[in-house]
Amino acid sequence: MAATIVSSSAATSVVFGCSAETGILISTFSREVSREKAEVTDNDGDVVAVSYFKPTATISIEGVVNGSTGIAAAAPGVALSMNSTTSGNGITGGSIIVDSVSREETAEGFATFSVSATQYPSL
Repeated sequence: MAATIVSSSAATSVVFGCSAETGILISTFSREVSREKAEVTDNDGDVVAVSYFKPTATISIEGVVNGSTGIAAAAPGVALSMNSTTSGNGITGGSIIVDSVSREETAEGFATFSVSATQYPSL
């Protein structure tokens, strides 16, 4: 059942929960955007120029296995197609490539799956 959100006029765009994905019931989704940085210093050691380059976004997904396609079929080195938010904060589009996957099963619990991937905006 979908959540009912009650908010003030100052919080009209709040987000609750995760986007639905095929193959997994997501419990956690994170996306961290970063760029490498190069600095130029003068003879006094003061930074006089800076360059940010090579933008990427690191994506982590964890949840309960719910099928064998979509996120549950992720494999290292393979492109990943997602419904979740994969744009914004300086990176839009490109390809998401899986870095690693992990599946855990216990005697008295549901099978869980986690994926770590990197989004490259120019691929």
